[in-house]
Amino acid sequence: MLPLTINNVPIKVKMARTGQEQQRGLMFVNSLPQDEGMLFCYPKPQPMSFWMKNVKIPLSIAFINKNGKIISIRDMSPGSLESVKSPIPCRWALEMNQGWFDKHGIKSGATVDYCKKMAEKPKNIIIKIVK
Repeated sequence: MLPLTINNVPIKVKMARTGQEQQRGLMFVNSLPQDEGMLFCYPKPQPMSFWMKNVKIPLSIAFINKNGKIISIRDMSPGSLESVKSPIPCRWALEMNQGWFDKHGIKSGATVDYCKKMAEKPKNIIIKIVK
């Protein structure tokens, strides 16, 4: 679990980096602890689309841009096959229990600290090995 904060609110997230992890997401999970979620990570911004097939719990999803800012937050219903899409290409998506963002006063424009740090990392690092 990775600890991170949004507007100084601490949470812990499981990372979904591989295609298999992203496909499975939170399918078949019966409950999610109050301040835990899943962060979907992509190497570059892209259009995103999520559905709730085989997901048993109601979720809210935050789409996060390349700079670590939340662009939009949407609610999703268990088992729904409706696609919930990012309004612009994004680099991350964060799923939490439905209503979590509202409960903590987190809205579009808030910054996710981990995502902001990752966005600020140099992209082209050259390491020279000298023997």
